[in-house]
Parts: sequence; C-alpha cells; structure tokens
Amino acid sequence: MEFKYLKEYHSEFIGIFVFIFYLITVGRSIGEIDSGELALAQATLSIPHPTGYPFFSLVGFIFSKIPLPFSTLFKLNILNSIWCALTVVVVIKTSFLLLKNLQIIFNKKFLRDDNFNFTNESGLRIISVFSGLMFGFSATFWLQSTKVEVYALQIFITSLIIYSTIKIAINSFQKESIKDRNYKNVLKDGFPIALLIGLGFSNHLMTIYLLPALVLTFIFLYGINKESIKAFSILIIIVFAIAILFYLGLMFRAQMSPPWSYGDPSNLERLIEHVTAKEYSKYLLDSTDGLIKQGSKLLKMLSFNFNNEKFSLGEFGLSLFLGIAGLLLIFVLRKKFVSFFLLIIFVSITTALSYSIPDINEYFLVTFLVISICAILPLIIIFNFVHSKKLFKYIFYPGLLFLIIIQVLSNFDYANRSKFYVIEDFFKSFVNSLPENSIFLTDNWASILSPALYYQNVEKVRPDVNFISPSGYIQFEWYRKIKKHKLYDSSYAIIPKENLFVAYDIGYRIIGKNILKLPSHYSLIPLRNFYVLGIDTIYYPLKQLPNEIRFSENITSESEKYIRILIPTILEQRLLYELEFKKYLNAKIVFEELLRRFPEYKLSENTLRVLYHYKILN
Repeated sequence: MEFKYLKEYHSEFIGIFVFIFYLITVGRSIGEIDSGELALAQATLSIPHPTGYPFFSLVGFIFSKIPLPFSTLFKLNILNSIWCALTVVVVIKTSFLLLKNLQIIFNKKFLRDDNFNFTNESGLRIISVFSGLMFGFSATFWLQSTKVEVYALQIFITSLIIYSTIKIAINSFQKESIKDRNYKNVLKDGFPIALLIGLGFSNHLMTIYLLPALVLTFIFLYGINKESIKAFSILIIIVFAIAILFYLGLMFRAQMSPPWSYGDPSNLERLIEHVTAKEYSKYLLDSTDGLIKQGSKLLKMLSFNFNNEKFSLGEFGLSLFLGIAGLLLIFVLRKKFVSFFLLIIFVSITTALSYSIPDINEYFLVTFLVISICAILPLIIIFNFVHSKKLFKYIFYPGLLFLIIIQVLSNFDYANRSKFYVIEDFFKSFVNSLPENSIFLTDNWASILSPALYYQNVEKVRPDVNFISPSGYIQFEWYRKIKKHKLYDSSYAIIPKENLFVAYDIGYRIIGKNILKLPSHYSLIPLRNFYVLGIDTIYYPLKQLPNEIRFSENITSESEKYIRILIPTILEQRLLYELEFKKYLNAKIVFEELLRRFPEYKLSENTLRVLYHYKILN
C-alpha cells in the first residue's frame, strides 16, 4: 500500500526532495540586482520597477506574515525555493502525462501497432522524474530558487499553463466531435487556463510567450465557429478582468504613499506607462548587432567551458544532448503538439533576443522548460527498444542518475547562495560609516540602490541617509519629487552640501562624461570605497574603518566581482591622495591594507612608479 502511494505521488515526493536540496543553496541574505527592491515590494506592498508585478507582491506580502522563525528576507528567499520545487513537480507531471499517452501524442507515420505498448509505468515515472530534475537543476532556474525574484513564480504559472493545455488536448483527442461542443463545455475546459494566464500577466509580461501557441491550440481543438468564438471572447474577458483588477490595485496602492513607488503609478496615465514598461522601450533592439550579441549569450549559456578558472558544462551539463535530441525528434509528435512546443520556443527566443538588458538569462527560462520536457522523447525511444534486455536496468537508470549528478555538480557553485553575504556586508559596512543625514549619489542599482531600499525601509538600517540616483533625478519628475533635494544648479554643477558622498560609478560615468559637473574648487576625495565632495585644497583624513566583507570562495556573482575590484581601486586612489598631501605614514598603512586584503590586485604602472619614488616600495 505504501509503495503504491509512493508511485501515485512520485512527482510530489521528488518535489519535496528538490525543495530540501534547494534549502541547502538558498540565500540567507540579499540577492543581486532587483532582489532588494522586490523584497521591499513583497514585505511592504511597495511598487517596484515596471511592470509592477502586483500578484508577485501580494503573494509575497501574505507569505511574509506567516510566523516562521526566520528573517523576512530569508522567508521571501524560501518562497522562491517553494515556487521552483512546485515547478519541478509540474514538469514531472507534464512529462508523465505525455508518456502515458504515447499512442495519442505520436504521429501515425512514426507509430506502429507493435510500438510503445509496454506497461512498464515505473520506467515512465523515472523518465518523467529525469525531465523534472533536468530542469530543476539547470543553472539559471536553480539560481531563481535562491533569491527574491519574479521569475520563479512566473515559471511555475507557465508550467501550469503548459500542463493544463496538454491535458485538455490529450482528453480532446480521446473524444469525438469536439468541434461541435457548445461554448459552455469549451468554457469549462478553458477557464482554468484563462485564470492562470490572467495571474501570469499580473505577475510578468513574459506570459505573452505562450499566447500564439495557446490561440493556435484553441483553434485546433475547437475550430472557428459561433460557439468557439463566443467561448474565446468570454475567456479573453476573464484574462483581462483578472489582470486589470490586479493592476488597478497597483494604482490604488500607489495613492496610499507606500515606502517606495517606482514611477508613481497613482493615476491611469502613469499606470498605463508603468504596466506597458514604456520606460524600457529604449532596450528594444533595432539592429542585427544587438540580436547577435543577445544570441551569443544564449549560446554561451548552453555551451561547455573547459577553462580551468571558469569550468562549466552550461545550463544542463551532459543532459543538454538529450534536450537537443528531443528538439530534433519533436516532429515524431502530432502536428498539434509540434506547433504548440515550437511556437513557444520561437516566440520566447525571438522576444528575448530583441530585448537588450543585462539579466537576459531569465528570459530564456521558458525555452529551457520546453527543452527539458522534450528530453523525454529520445529517452522513451531508447527505453522502448532496450527495456526488455537483461542489462537494461544496470545501464539505463544509472545512466540517467549519472547525468543528473554531473549536472548538479557542474551547477552547484553557480547557484549556491547559502554563504552569499557580499552585498549585505558591503552595503552595511559603508552606510554605517557615513555621518548622520548624509547624501549619497550613485546609479549603482545592483549593489547599493536596490539593497538600500530593503535595508532602510524594512530593517531600518540608517534610514537617515538619502541615496539619490543622479540619472533618475535627471530623467524622472516623480523621482525628483520623492527625493526632495536640489541636486544641481542651472549649469548642471552639483550643489555642495555637508556630508555629500559620491560612488565610483558617478565619478566615472556621470561626472567623468560631463553629464554633471563638480562645483568650482571642489573635487572627489577618495575615502575607502566611495568619495566625498570636498574642497580640493583641504586634506580629508580617512576615518572609515576597513570593510568587514565576507567574500565568497567561488565568485559567480557579477555584483561580487564588481565589489572586489571597486574597493582596491579606490584604495589605490586613496594611497596616491595621501602621498599628494605628504602623509607618508598614512600612505604606508593604506598600501599594507591593500596588499593584505586584495593580494591579487594589480597596481597601475603610474602608482608603482610613485611608490618607488617615495620608497614605500623598494
């Protein structure tokens, strides 16, 4: 009885196993890029960057109120692990559903009367489990289980839509005269999918990847007639009603002055701009060079890298070959299934390739999901021909286990965020060194601005410090209103203030490129990992203590790579500053700190010459 129960719920048991594994690698601290802002949105129902993600924020807000013995941030990270584990369950169920209906999903030319008639359901379960684990431990998807992001929930919803559609399609092929069904029966089939699509659009516009395939499948199943058109119209209304309801909630929440309201979508005009991501239209590529660049990123994600320092087997490890074989074998399916899967892949890839953003990896997750499902095709063909052989169970099953183990080992360091504290330590160490009511200028979203939103508003870490993005200040009226600070004069020169600090990115990009100017007789004085706006003839002592930062053993985060370069770079500048004011002892202390903390850092030739000149280096 217990074994039967295990068979019946094999996908759920695997999901629990995967979730426990995810708990090993889930982040205990803040993640990269948007994680800080999105954690704030979930913790306080604030309004994040476009498209606002209202369903994501609401679900996270409810979950954050569950009385678990963890910090709010850790709970929200775990929520993403839950979504990812549930997605694995759905992928297994989808694969098993397809495998149990081989006579239906394969086309007649490929299928023979004596093919695929075996009753070995245990083998089908194992193949379906492989498909789920292949996706669950793919590099980009696994990473989503470790931090606060919108993609884990989005892919879970996507997997449910795909599963539900395939289930309806298989059921329809088992019935006759489906195109003659009345609209109420069609509505009964389509309502769960319409509900999921509405929730999907309320979470992320990535849902659009599925629409062409879903519309075509609807036509295949129900035809174009009075009843189907009537049902389709009602389903469209349901989708729009759900999405509009959530996004109107976004507008009403913006009117309540939450801790953060990106774009201030407090009226219909700004709400529409926010939901349609008008601000991001500049990221749409208009040249083949951009498409080639984004396409090369996709190929790099999938390809192997045997470099000693950056050894990687790509997204899927050796399992990739089964995924590729599955795509090549996809034409053994009925045309309706072929068009469904290929349309999803085509739309998702072309849409992602036309979008020039740094975190493009996640936009290929839908494609990777379909690839993982298609991997069952070569496996079931192999299984059909060798399952009766004596040595089969000693080769086939261990072979699948070997592929998953290789994939897990290959991607573990990339996805593991259990000891990732770099962004938290970097932010807290420097913000706690600032004087009261300081102003800090930076456009560094990933390592400073996004973490600041969470730590200042949720954990109340130095809420007195006013972080200002000069780029946001220049571009957006809503941003200038919430900052309530005049940053520059009519000539675009920064207005000097006491305790005004500047990040490296502003000095290099905004001031270095003359977008903003330094006031007369002022310069940027290097401190430890940022600058102070000061009078250039006055010496400013280094009062900040060395940063206590827990760096990772294996560096896979771009934010950590940036911080590891940023700190020694500014320390080098501080070293030259001390020598400029003839503070030789201070210069030696800074130099020794630089060598001790960043022994791999290479000083510039100019700095080396200066050090030899002052005999700090012999």
